[in-house]
Amino acid sequence: MTHLFLCSLADNETATSSTLFYAGCNSPDILKKEWPELHSLEFAKDLFWHAYNSTTDDLIEFALGFGCHIASDEVGHHSKGFLNPPSADHEIEFNLDSMIYHERKGEKFDATTKSDLTEREIDLIIRAASQHTLMLPATHRNLRHGVISPNFIDQARIQSAIKHFQLLTSAERSLIRIQPSSLYQFELQRNSFCNNVSNYQEVIANFNVSADWAASTCILWRSTMWSLIKHGNLNEAAAIMHQAVNEMFRSNNGTSCVI
Repeated sequence: MTHLFLCSLADNETATSSTLFYAGCNSPDILKKEWPELHSLEFAKDLFWHAYNSTTDDLIEFALGFGCHIASDEVGHHSKGFLNPPSADHEIEFNLDSMIYHERKGEKFDATTKSDLTEREIDLIIRAASQHTLMLPATHRNLRHGVISPNFIDQARIQSAIKHFQLLTSAERSLIRIQPSSLYQFELQRNSFCNNVSNYQEVIANFNVSADWAASTCILWRSTMWSLIKHGNLNEAAAIMHQAVNEMFRSNNGTSCVI
């Protein structure tokens, strides 16, 4: 839910609302457990390349949404970003989901979120993954104790990952709906990476900065893809994003904390 909220912030700025954009924004977490090597800017740009060169244009928004998710992770999961410490990552994200559901009209995502993938979206992912894994160093291709072949990801395994993701998100949403605000507010303050916070309002002030930065990286990802594709080469995409995110943190004393 947090990622959909962040994507919506970027979407509001670019006025390019599309259900495929939100489907793409939600999809990296469907794949993450089974294929963590695809949770990267490098794969996101390969996905965009294949979408751009597909027979229809509608998959481009899906690919841009996928990249938006990964780009916003560069902010939240930065070593000094909001989603720290790493040991509390999942707990913080769950409580953020609760906050967004109850305080940022997150129920609209609850009703419209696509927690599956269409056949065309799956086919796009498989084609991009086949190219992506061939380009990975051998050490990365051995993540599953064996070299990943171009067929390492297929329809059946993706459908299994979708079902697993749907079970997890269904259970999470059931808990979010009934979680009292006092609990998620307490947990977000307790786990705050910004050690100087003294109340929940200060936690939210820090989150708002991180959310603004995440939306900015999403918008930058979109413009970068369109700029680079004109020259037929997306190889600089990840480096451009890393530099932009590092500059955000550098300009704010190395963190996304304001309090």
